[in-house]
Amino acid sequence: MTKIIEINNFSDDKLFENLSINIEKNKITTISGANSCGKTTLMRILNREIITENDILLNNININDYTISEYTNLVQTVIPNEIVFNENTLEKELNNIDLVKGLRIKSILNKNIKDLTIKEKVLAQLAIALDNKPQVLLLDNVFIYFNDKEREEIFTFLRNFQKKYNLTVVLTTIDLRDSLYTDYLYIIGNKKVILKGVPLKVLEKDNILNKVGLNIPFMADLSVKLKDYDLLDSIILEKDRMVDILWK
Repeated sequence: MTKIIEINNFSDDKLFENLSINIEKNKITTISGANSCGKTTLMRILNREIITENDILLNNININDYTISEYTNLVQTVIPNEIVFNENTLEKELNNIDLVKGLRIKSILNKNIKDLTIKEKVLAQLAIALDNKPQVLLLDNVFIYFNDKEREEIFTFLRNFQKKYNLTVVLTTIDLRDSLYTDYLYIIGNKKVILKGVPLKVLEKDNILNKVGLNIPFMADLSVKLKDYDLLDSIILEKDRMVDILWK
């Protein structure tokens, strides 16, 4: 594994105790946990909005050792309630026209930024962040504003963009459905990492996830329960496929 971000034994009086997370380069990683477990704070720390003396590395260099411009070129962040735009319209902010088509934002290009809905602002900020072609994109709980179809479309676009530009994506969420589109999943609880691994494997630990206040996606939860009765041997997320297997 080639690590691009290393968080080594991070401690905070209120939120974390010896928290260690390694983010693999050119992958999409989910960090999940119940509300108030520190997910947004962690994003702000990785964005250097909150300065810490703890050992956090980007490309084997302490994040505090980068200049502001160096770090901004490497890391872009989308935190919905903290979006700031430099121009009045999105059209003036973007250079890459492919982002308009990929994120389906043509209809908002010439709208005044002040008139955009929160969902439109999130899409606009995501487009601007990707337009800068960072090495790392940090997304803090952005998918709560989108329905299932929109969520799938955005993840598909992100996956294609990630492969084309060698992008690393780190996202936080309380909705474990988001993790199903990603490569790796960390679960934070009780100030530390309590589970980590490939999302489908982590979701099998339903008893632990429930204890920290996380709900497993319905199809994944049903699969786990059916596995307990030896009716399935793996997690099935598609309803039609599950019906076919059970019918046999």
